[in-house]
Amino acid sequence: MELDFLTRLASKLLGTRPGLVHGIGDDAAVWEWNNSHYGLISVDTLHEYWDFDRVYHAPRYVGYKAATAAISDICAMNGEPLFLVVSLGIPRHIIPSYMEDVYAGFRAVEEKYNVAVVGGDISGSRDLWLSVTVVGRVEKERITYRKGASPTHLLCVTGDLGGAYAGLKILQREKAVFLANPSVQPDVADFTYVVSRQLKPEARCDMVRRLRDLGIKPSSMTDLSDGLAVGLHALSKASGVGFHVYLARLPFHDQTQRVSELLDSPLSTFLLYGGEEYELLFTVPVEDYEKLKQEPQIHVIGFATELEEVLLEDPLGQVQPVPLLGWDSLTGYKNEGSSADPSVAS
Repeated sequence: MELDFLTRLASKLLGTRPGLVHGIGDDAAVWEWNNSHYGLISVDTLHEYWDFDRVYHAPRYVGYKAATAAISDICAMNGEPLFLVVSLGIPRHIIPSYMEDVYAGFRAVEEKYNVAVVGGDISGSRDLWLSVTVVGRVEKERITYRKGASPTHLLCVTGDLGGAYAGLKILQREKAVFLANPSVQPDVADFTYVVSRQLKPEARCDMVRRLRDLGIKPSSMTDLSDGLAVGLHALSKASGVGFHVYLARLPFHDQTQRVSELLDSPLSTFLLYGGEEYELLFTVPVEDYEKLKQEPQIHVIGFATELEEVLLEDPLGQVQPVPLLGWDSLTGYKNEGSSADPSVAS
C-alpha cells in the first residue's frame, strides 16, 4: 500500500532538473556534487505511537534512533553521511527538558558518525514527531543502487536479523506488566542485546568502510529498515532478478531465538519480517567471495536468479515463495494479508 501510494504521488511530479542523477525510487536521491562525487539526500520520520513509545524509549534514544534511521539510507547508497536537518512536531505537554534530552541523542550521533546537525524547523503538533533529513556524498565509482544485481550474484547481509523485533516484543511485554502494576520494575536483564537493537539501532557506516577496505563494490544494495522480505523484493524488482535464499544461512543472535521460543512464534518470522534492523542487504559478483568469506559481519545467504521470484529454501530442501510482508507506514503493520501483525516495528 505504501509503495503504491508513493508511486501515485510521484506520477504527479516532474522530478527532473539539471544536475539530478537519480530521483525518487531508491534509498536516497542522487545529484552531481563535483567531478569526483555525487551528493546524496534522504529523509526519515518517526512518530510517537507509530514508531516509538515514550514509556520505554528514553528521549535520548528517540533522538538517536531518528538520526540513525536517516543515516542508514546513505549507507545503503554506499556513501558517507555529512549533515542532518531536524524538523520537530511538539505537543504542548512536552516539557523543554525532554527535548533537550532528545537533542543529547542527536549530539551522540554527531560524535559517533562524524556528522553535524545544521538546522531544522519546529511546529506545534498533537503528537510528537521527528523528521530528519540527511545529506551525504559518495565517490562516483562507488555509488550503489537497488538495481544492478545479475543472475548468479551472491546475496549477502550484514550483522544479524530479527533482534529489533525481538527487543520490541520484550519491551511490549514489560510495558504491559508495568501498566498492570506500576510498582513492578522492568526485567530485561536476559535480553539486553535485543532490547538495545530496538532502542538504539546503529547505521552500518562501519560496513560501508569495511567493503571499501576489502575492495568490494556491491552490485546492488538496500538497508533493512522494513525487514528482510521487503528488502529482498526491493532488490528483486529494481534489478529484474529473483533470489534463492537459504533459511539456514540467515544470521541471528541467540537472544532472538529465545524470544521466539518464549512467544511460541517461528524464528523465521523474526528473521524475515522484523523491521528496524538497519543492516545492509547487498549483492556481489561470485568472484568477490574470496574477499569476504572470512568476514564475521558479512553472511552469504543466497544468490540471484533469472526468474524474478523470491524463494526460500528450508533445511529440509523445501522451497516456497517469500511473500512481500513488512512494515507499511500508512497502515502500521505488515503490508499484505489479513494475518498481518500490527506489532511489527518499522
